[in-house]
Amino acid sequence: MHRHIIRHGLLAVLIGALLVGAGSAARAGWPGQHADRHPHYRFGVVEAYYRPGDALDLGVGWERIIFEWAAFQPNGPDEYRTEAVPVEWLADAQRAGREVIGLLKNTPLWASDIGKLGAPPNGLHLPIDDPGNYWAAFVRRTVEEYGREWGINHWIIYNEPDIRPGDLGWYEFDGDVEDYYNMVKVAYRAAKSANPRAKIHLAGMAWYVDLQAGRDLYLERLLRVAANDPEAAANGYFFDVVMVHTYFDTLNVWQMIRDIRRILHCHGLYDKPLWVDETNARPSRDDLADVPPGMFEISLSQQADYIVQAAALSLAAGVERFGVYRLYDDNYTPGFTEPWGLVRSDGSRRPAFAAYQNAIALFAGAKLVQYKYSDHSSLVVLHKDAATIYVMWARRVPPVRFHVMARAADETATGVSVTGATRTVAPERVPTVENWWYVFEAPGAVADPSGRVIVEGSPVIVVAEGPPRPVWIEVNGRQWRFG
Repeated sequence: MHRHIIRHGLLAVLIGALLVGAGSAARAGWPGQHADRHPHYRFGVVEAYYRPGDALDLGVGWERIIFEWAAFQPNGPDEYRTEAVPVEWLADAQRAGREVIGLLKNTPLWASDIGKLGAPPNGLHLPIDDPGNYWAAFVRRTVEEYGREWGINHWIIYNEPDIRPGDLGWYEFDGDVEDYYNMVKVAYRAAKSANPRAKIHLAGMAWYVDLQAGRDLYLERLLRVAANDPEAAANGYFFDVVMVHTYFDTLNVWQMIRDIRRILHCHGLYDKPLWVDETNARPSRDDLADVPPGMFEISLSQQADYIVQAAALSLAAGVERFGVYRLYDDNYTPGFTEPWGLVRSDGSRRPAFAAYQNAIALFAGAKLVQYKYSDHSSLVVLHKDAATIYVMWARRVPPVRFHVMARAADETATGVSVTGATRTVAPERVPTVENWWYVFEAPGAVADPSGRVIVEGSPVIVVAEGPPRPVWIEVNGRQWRFG
């Protein structure tokens, strides 16, 4: 997502199809929670370079930067303007220990017959060492130079190519599925020839536009094209990683990742890593920003809730890396552009900043992640070092009471809020149930005016020593063991 425009109406189609503050809080933390703020490779944010200090405070280990072909070579294949990506951005990332993930996009006007930034370039059919294959030459030079100088090894090929002319008021790739496949194939070969460590990522896709148009999902169509290429299977279909874009709806995070894996598995691609490089729930209510009207009514606290839910669910679904779109509201126009940032345009931090900071500190290094759910409740269990983290929330409007078993009457656990405030929790007796239990009340989800739940209820988090324990839930007076 790069254009700052209102894109909510069609997102409702996706939700309908899949639905079948922070700064002043006490932050004592569970032991070790904030003692080590070094970046963690698994968590990232889009365009950290706008606010490197905030990115450092978050603890993110990677960021995504656009390498726009048209900015490197605006006038012809013989020029190469390295100022297209300021060296300061790369130096800041290197000093902070953040890995840069490059996104290659936007064909120069001179490189195609139709003269559009989103056009497939001329020469794709030529060998990758032929100077007439402009795309191969650009990819090869960029991957070689930035791999050697800055250690950049991961490259995303374009962004949301499934958005077609007429789907929205804008689109980024003007070619068809076969054209995109050829772009990926050429990039894969050119990149590997320049840097054997290079990894090629499929673009994150919008998904909802295909649902709206009644088309097969773009990834399915793309892999069908690849399956007809006799060279594809021996080369892993010419890509290494699949990127995921998922927005607004808590359930969509889990569902979309599962759907992507299903499509990959249908083609025998069982080992392709998935990365979430764009996710967020843009707030529609923020007293410190003039937010344009949108389809979804999302509060600042719901945005924070969503970040924790999305991170927990992504890890449970086996995602290799997780990133939020985006760090900062740059070029913000009140009342027109959408405030996606964890940091506002004036530099103040939304509660979602503290929520992501907290999620990174809590979830980094988790060895075992499980997801259990019912109609009314969700539970993500993360095992980390000698402790277990329970992330629990209500999926619907009724609140849910969670019971986590205690080992003894004098044992204590740590409760952690979405934004990182902590409290010591003592166990208690529960009527009709043996043993001692930590009892947590998870508030019900807030439905939109139509009665639909978009962001599920605010998570309750508890950290307890030892391996996972039994968890019981109670909804509307009924109790049962979870999972």
